Amino acid sequence: MSLVTASITGAKHPTDIIANPRASKRRNTAHERLFAQAVVPDTIDDDIDTVIEYPETSAGRRTYISSKTKRPVTEFQYRVYDACRQVPKGYFTTYKAMSDFLGSGPRAVGNALSKNPFCPLPIPCHRVLTADFYIGGFSGDTKSKIFFKKAKLEKEGIWFDDKGFVAASMQQKRFFDSFA
Repeated sequence: MSLVTASITGAKHPTDIIANPRASKRRNTAHERLFAQAVVPDTIDDDIDTVIEYPETSAGRRTYISSKTKRPVTEFQYRVYDACRQVPKGYFTTYKAMSDFLGSGPRAVGNALSKNPFCPLPIPCHRVLTADFYIGGFSGDTKSKIFFKKAKLEKEGIWFDDKGFVAASMQQKRFFDSFA
């Protein structure tokens, strides 16, 4: 958000500005519907401690084959993962904030994270939510694995309302967008 936009609108954060309130309301309603239709699985994976080896060198990155896709991880996916690993425990970011930092689109970020073979650590993709602070998908699933994501975030101190959105009291305090 530019300083001009902030001074004109009085917004303190880009998420304070809603360009099209009706579009935002439609998105919120759609997310509420998705959450209402989601099925809680019998067992919920709330693991936030397992660390998977992450290739740090360019040679290691070129030869790494993803356990999820059985293909090499792309340069763009590594850029997304490198940004995601900056989000500290107890905080969350959005696909939009990450895509703004990377100069890409939120769906491209979501697509890369849905293929993340380094979850939960060192790439905590469970800490990335939609622009309206809805839980969003997890591992490419919006039907039941979202409860894995929710459990992981709750274990880290992020709370949600009964419709799948970050609790209003946490939305600004726990939002991370200080990518470097």
